[in-house]
Amino acid sequence: MESEKMASVNVTDDREARPKAWVAALVQTNCERTVANKLENLSIECYVAAQEEMHRWSDRMKKVTRVVIPNIVFIHTDPGRFSDVKRLSFIRGLMAHPGMRQPAAIPEEQMQMLKFMLHQSDVPVYLGGADLQCMSVGERVRVVRGPLKNLEGEICHLSNNELHVGITINELGLAHALVSVNDIEKIK
Repeated sequence: MESEKMASVNVTDDREARPKAWVAALVQTNCERTVANKLENLSIECYVAAQEEMHRWSDRMKKVTRVVIPNIVFIHTDPGRFSDVKRLSFIRGLMAHPGMRQPAAIPEEQMQMLKFMLHQSDVPVYLGGADLQCMSVGERVRVVRGPLKNLEGEICHLSNNELHVGITINELGLAHALVSVNDIEKIK
């Protein structure tokens, strides 16, 4: 009886053994929000990288929501469910490393930084290709003032009194936003 109690002490269930991971799902053009609604109806956590912006027309101004990363819906689920998600008719595939079949997991920290950047920035956020090189490679900065306060990233472009601070998102490239030089500090 005592040995049975001891044996069950170190047992883990599936949730502990396989924590959820973020992956990027490819979807049809202009269907990101529709796919997100379908996934939510299936109780699958997801995120569409979008940002609200004011657009000016000749006769009016209007707040619009712009999808920052077209054709991508981020999915947060158990790695054991990746194959089930991939089989859904509205998912074209899951992004993977070249030559690999397993979907590429995006670290939780990168997803949180992307969400923070998109929700807090009062200037448009853009996603550059993976080949976008930072001018000061390895120079890390922290935003100390303004709506992006506490965001950490790298300087990607510097001109006049403004710079682009970027965060790398595995397999997708670099999301970057315009920040004043006076609003950053170097990370030591």
